[in-house]
Amino acid sequence: MKNNKGFTLIEMLVVIAIIGLLSSVVIIGLGGSRSKARDARRIADIQQIQNALELQYNPATGYPVAGTPPTATITGAPTKDPQSKDYQYAPNATTLGYNLGICLENSEGASGAGNCPSGVTNCSGKEYCVKQ
Repeated sequence: MKNNKGFTLIEMLVVIAIIGLLSSVVIIGLGGSRSKARDARRIADIQQIQNALELQYNPATGYPVAGTPPTATITGAPTKDPQSKDYQYAPNATTLGYNLGICLENSEGASGAGNCPSGVTNCSGKEYCVKQ
C-alpha cells in the first residue's frame, strides 16, 4: 500500500482561498479606523501649529499675518495629509487672534470642535477649528 503523506493541490487551494477571504474582510473592516487615525493626526498637527503660533506671538504686532487674506495655507506646516487637505490659518483683523482649521474625513470625530468661521475652510463635511 502506498503511503500518501502531505496535502493535495485542492486542499492547498481551499486553504489559500479561505485565508484570502478572511484577510479581505479584515482590511475592509479597518477602513474606518484608518480614517479616524488620520483625523487624530490632523488634530495633533493643528495643536502643534497652535503651539508654534504662540511661540511666534509678539505683543506689539500680534500673530503672524497670513500670506493672502482671508485665509492662506500655512507655510512650513506639516506635509499634506493623505487626502491632500491643507491646514488653513486666518488671523483676525487686528492680528491679536486667529483661526486654524482643517477638513476631517470622519464625520464622527472631533465632537465639540465647533465650526470654523466662514471662509477659513471650505469643507463639505466635518471640520476641526481652533480659535485664539
